[in-house]
Amino acid sequence: MTSPRAGCGTIRGMKIFKAGARGSALSVAQAESAIGFLAARVKGFRAELSAIKTPGDRDLSTPIGESPEDFFTRDLDEAVRSGKIDFAIHSAKDLPAKIADDLDWFWLPEREEPGDCIVFRRDAAGVRKVGVSSARRTEYVRRRFPDAEAAEIRGAIDARLDQLAAGAYDAVIMAVAGLKRLFGRLPEAADVQLPFFAERIPLSELQPPEGQGVLAVVFKAGDRRMAKIRRQFVKAVRFTSGGTGDAGLMTVRGMRDLDEADVVLYDDLTGLARVFGAGDGGGKWRRVGKRCGAHSMGQDEISRLICDEARKGRRVVRLKGGDAGLFGRLAEETAALDALEIPYLVRPGVSALVAATTPNGLSLTKRGEARGFGVFTPRSTGAKTPQVFFMASKVADEVLKKFPKDERYAMVYDACGPYERIETGVCGKPELPETAEPGILVVGFAGEPRARRRVLLTCSAAVMPLAVCAAEDRGWRAVEWPMIELRARDRLRELDVSGFDAVVLTSPSAVRIFFENTACDRRRLPEFWTCGAGTDAELRKYGIASDLMPESDFSAKGLIETACARLTACGGGRRILRLRSAKAGDEVAEALRAAGAEVEDEVLYDNVPVVRDAAKERLPDFDAVFFASASAVEAFLAEYGAETLTGRRVLVIGKPTREALPAELGASAEEFAWF
Repeated sequence: MTSPRAGCGTIRGMKIFKAGARGSALSVAQAESAIGFLAARVKGFRAELSAIKTPGDRDLSTPIGESPEDFFTRDLDEAVRSGKIDFAIHSAKDLPAKIADDLDWFWLPEREEPGDCIVFRRDAAGVRKVGVSSARRTEYVRRRFPDAEAAEIRGAIDARLDQLAAGAYDAVIMAVAGLKRLFGRLPEAADVQLPFFAERIPLSELQPPEGQGVLAVVFKAGDRRMAKIRRQFVKAVRFTSGGTGDAGLMTVRGMRDLDEADVVLYDDLTGLARVFGAGDGGGKWRRVGKRCGAHSMGQDEISRLICDEARKGRRVVRLKGGDAGLFGRLAEETAALDALEIPYLVRPGVSALVAATTPNGLSLTKRGEARGFGVFTPRSTGAKTPQVFFMASKVADEVLKKFPKDERYAMVYDACGPYERIETGVCGKPELPETAEPGILVVGFAGEPRARRRVLLTCSAAVMPLAVCAAEDRGWRAVEWPMIELRARDRLRELDVSGFDAVVLTSPSAVRIFFENTACDRRRLPEFWTCGAGTDAELRKYGIASDLMPESDFSAKGLIETACARLTACGGGRRILRLRSAKAGDEVAEALRAAGAEVEDEVLYDNVPVVRDAAKERLPDFDAVFFASASAVEAFLAEYGAETLTGRRVLVIGKPTREALPAELGASAEEFAWF
């Protein structure tokens, strides 16, 4: 079997991959779906699928609770090790808790509905015997059907359904995901052509295992082709510096990391843990702290946990005390990620070094008395003692003469700024440019300077946090360079929405500008109709949820179809206020009018180009550029010209943005679809 993209071009170093999965109808169906997904997301990917039986397929007598951890993976694992297949596709819940060190893995990002359902035999007179395959499902049956027998059931999903239809059970509990992948939907009571129907079990009544509904890819450790594919789906780990015990010393960017995180692995940061109510459980916040003589988790365990959470596609924040790079064992944790080719970012922070000295009058650099200072730990046996010289650009050559000729140095200009660059060399042959730029000279440093792709983000302030997060998920260096700003119309202050039945807002920016610039009485707000999850999320920041939103097509077209269906159902005649940018067309308003609504179409804001002083703000160096709107494209081209984009990767969102580029650039531009 080959993927739907079998005819596309190949990526350098790639071939037709050999994939493996269990031989059941469900396993084959979900493996084919996974291969199709990979082909759609990874240019040039092709794969052929082989079915391989595992001990769990052959042995139908051993109870699941007594089976070994690799019951459903062993033979596939051996096929990967031997090279018979390049990777295996599993239900993530079937993987062992700890995967062997000679294998590597990741979760695919598209998760099916994670819960369980109870499947009833249509002709059953009652529920006397329920098929179960786990202790948690057995406990559920005892609670819901106290008079029924919870009996072990084995086999693939289709085999279990055959047993149910044959009358061996009155009902069976199974994963919603499996049924939906097998049938394309959940069999309902109205599906009278089937001998059974399903009923969802609320998550509050039966919590699924972590990986239920997720597909996992397992491959041989060290396979760089598969590691390259995985980079398309994992998010860069954030090593965030939490400052000292005072939560107020956390940086603004660090706070954003915590807001955006799926999981926070934190050290014993007493102040931060107290502020955020962090616990030791398995939720978003997980304590992995170490104190002298009292480690809650060993270093190897911490490194493995970081890697495992990243491989699951989660946005991981490793929250460290003080500054992450100072005596925080950062190198050991980043080395584990480097070995797997998983990207990461390191945020600087307020170190205990400055927290303990400067606020307390203990000056380390008092002019005329203290030329500098040294920082050491008594626990390290390392021979290196790097030296750092501030404001060293003009005297660097003289400073370097005092060190051994083969000692390495790095000069850092505009650290963490848009023009940041690093010049490296050895002290005996310095190659530093003559410049008036202030620089920090580091001599005898440990490690290697990290080169990251720099992506120029040209979007407005409203979209910028999302763009930064998405760029950093890939391990890129985000350079914020807005080309447009959104300016609210003055008359918004007098806007009265109380006489309308609904307000239509189709972007997060429109929501923010509406609430920041209108003086409406929030006790008398009408309904809010939006076009997608992003707009709804912004609306919820103001304590309001969308009253109407498309279920899947989060576009103007999807909103029109959903809104027109609502208007048809209620007979039209509703008064609607459509608020939009000056650049947006009247398509939505006209469609709602055609459906019988009385529509007032108002411009909410203008897209205004950002004007910069070219002499003071030159365009930073960049490898890629991202445009979120046609307005940003137009402003960039007017300021810098199309030739500036030659040889650089161009990322866009939406057809209008692509069409605003010159034809050749628009054709090669990539869709930036990670948020």
